[in-house]
Amino acid sequence: MSGPKAAEPTGRTPTRRHLLAGAAALGLGSLVGCSKSSTGTATSADDSAAGGKRTVEVWVWETVEQWKELEKRSGLNEKFPDVTFKWTALESGQLHQKALTSLGAGLAAGLPSIIRISMNYYRALVHTDGLTDFTDAVEPSKSDVLANVYDGLVVEDKLFAAPDDTGVMMFGYRRDLFEKAGLPTEPDEVEAELRTYDDLLSAGRELAKVGAKLFNETGSTFSTLILQDTTGYFDADGNVIFDSPAHVECAELAKKIWDSGLTTHYESNSPQMWTAYKQGKLATMFYPNWQDFIILGNAPATKDKWNAVKMPAVKAGGRRASSADGCAMIVPNVLDQQDKDLAVEVVKFLKLTQKAQVAHMNVFSGAFCSYRPALEAMSDVTSPVLHDQQTYQLFLDSSEDEEILPWYRTSSFFNDADKAVQDAMFRICKQDAPIEATLKAAADSIRSRQDQKGQK
Repeated sequence: MSGPKAAEPTGRTPTRRHLLAGAAALGLGSLVGCSKSSTGTATSADDSAAGGKRTVEVWVWETVEQWKELEKRSGLNEKFPDVTFKWTALESGQLHQKALTSLGAGLAAGLPSIIRISMNYYRALVHTDGLTDFTDAVEPSKSDVLANVYDGLVVEDKLFAAPDDTGVMMFGYRRDLFEKAGLPTEPDEVEAELRTYDDLLSAGRELAKVGAKLFNETGSTFSTLILQDTTGYFDADGNVIFDSPAHVECAELAKKIWDSGLTTHYESNSPQMWTAYKQGKLATMFYPNWQDFIILGNAPATKDKWNAVKMPAVKAGGRRASSADGCAMIVPNVLDQQDKDLAVEVVKFLKLTQKAQVAHMNVFSGAFCSYRPALEAMSDVTSPVLHDQQTYQLFLDSSEDEEILPWYRTSSFFNDADKAVQDAMFRICKQDAPIEATLKAAADSIRSRQDQKGQK
């Protein structure tokens, strides 16, 4: 941990934020909306350019080339032969700020038909009152959508988005380093050996004898641990919960791991961290499903030396997998009804059909969709990094075996809460601040902002 503000990843190091946009570089696999007038009707110039077809514009943050490839593979053109698709790539921060501003103003001009969003911004976008109600569109497919993802979209018994790419967190370990330390190496044996984080610390002491530490810790371990047995910083109604007894217990565990001397503290995703992995000086890592492609981009020589297993439990009997990351697709409610209806049908096809979701996962390396039939169709795909393991089946099984909880990003103040938590954990880990009081002060600061704004 280098300071109270979480370090930004360097441009040279792929992270989840950069992964999908940079997949092509790994050798894998304009704010004009639909040219709407102020009433949301497509202009004649747009119709002429599209040869008389209707235009559906989608804001995304990956490359346009990737989305055009998805368009070809998904069957989108066959399903909508009279539609021209326009993919507009914006940097994530710019995309979300434009969406919040335009939706909050209730202006159709400048908005696209569909916006792909990070779930971190979902509740703030709901608060604009500018989103189309997706309840009737998604509810018939509820049994096919991962339960934690579906539940995370519910706001006052309604859904204002369709589920998109998601994530599941597991735990990765180096087979060769475990063998060198005299530890089990096969996944079922390792999973049985590392039932709790106390077990992991015991294994860490054996790894230390052969010159390897457990993993790199920057102070974000707390935010990972809490998702195993709680819903994160908030409950379903947007109430702040990260000073609860369960969260205090996770903070105590994070501090214990920090103080153990069995982890490194390089800047997150720094060259020093990846050098340590390449040199066999770090033996484990928290392993979300997209981590295969992060490793390929940063430590490709280690492929086939890794396996992934369920996470150690925070306490005996606790959950051993958790939610990680998440996206959704929204449609502006201010569009003309016919444009809105078309956009909803396009989103349903892209996100709630097997062919389109399989195409998505094949185009965007590391993507893990929320639609179970598509995940099941990918069950025999072998990981490019993990030794003799099938990524999609492995992570789907873990999510369902552990009945992972929703990650409730149910407050407009999610990003503020994240910063408050990182600052609190910096003081707890680096300055020995009292855990319970420090978490409560951070939580109260977010409650105060909610009260001042008059909304969750």
